[in-house]
Amino acid sequence: MRNRRQRRDSRPLLQRARPAFVVVLRIVAGMGLAAVLVVTASWLATVDLEGVFEISQVHLQGDPRHVRSEDVNAVLAGRPRGFFVLDLEAARADLEALPWVETARLRKRWPGSLEVTITEPIPVARWGDDSLVNRHGEIFGPVDLREWDFLPALEGEIGRQVELMYRYLEVSARLADVGLEVSGVRESARRAWRIRLDDGGEILMGRDGDITRLDQLLPVMPVLRERNPKPLARVDMRYARGMAVAWQSEPVVDDSLEISR
Repeated sequence: MRNRRQRRDSRPLLQRARPAFVVVLRIVAGMGLAAVLVVTASWLATVDLEGVFEISQVHLQGDPRHVRSEDVNAVLAGRPRGFFVLDLEAARADLEALPWVETARLRKRWPGSLEVTITEPIPVARWGDDSLVNRHGEIFGPVDLREWDFLPALEGEIGRQVELMYRYLEVSARLADVGLEVSGVRESARRAWRIRLDDGGEILMGRDGDITRLDQLLPVMPVLRERNPKPLARVDMRYARGMAVAWQSEPVVDDSLEISR
């Protein structure tokens, strides 16, 4: 017993004191870090963070066509521009509210720059008088439609744009076989819809979405052209059997025709 006690007591003092020494070092380090944090917080409290390291440069990425640096600066104008205080998430939400911004990504660059990557929507159709439909079927605007007059024109209630786009594609394929080009589709609040032709005419389809009604028109188009080569003004397909036809310019004979089958 005495020998074991001697062996235990014979260890170096530094080795026996090491655990306590480590604890003391940690305490001192913690106190030092706390002091640094307190001093830093006190310094920050006296500094105007909005004016220090102000973001003065905006670098627009992604090569957008319709969004300019001026547009981004206008969005940021009402927000603090300090490097430490600029709220990137709020700025992103504001940018994505712009008509020509589908997605926006923002990144700060020390000490005073902001990188903004813009993805613009890809229009696939016009909507009403001042909006467009993007590739996801979402409406955005207002925009100037003069640049997009080559796109199909859709009109209806909000939420019907995808259905009307599909309907446009279907009727365009059917009518192309008889030389009729479709410029758009319009639907009323009561779901009565009509097809707009590129030459200014229209085809009234009624209140159901049955496009097989056009099967009555396709075989008689050669007869209608023989009767009058002028563009059609209106084809009314709302009859149970048959249709009514009118031409845009007055022919020698009566300018309307009813065809029954």
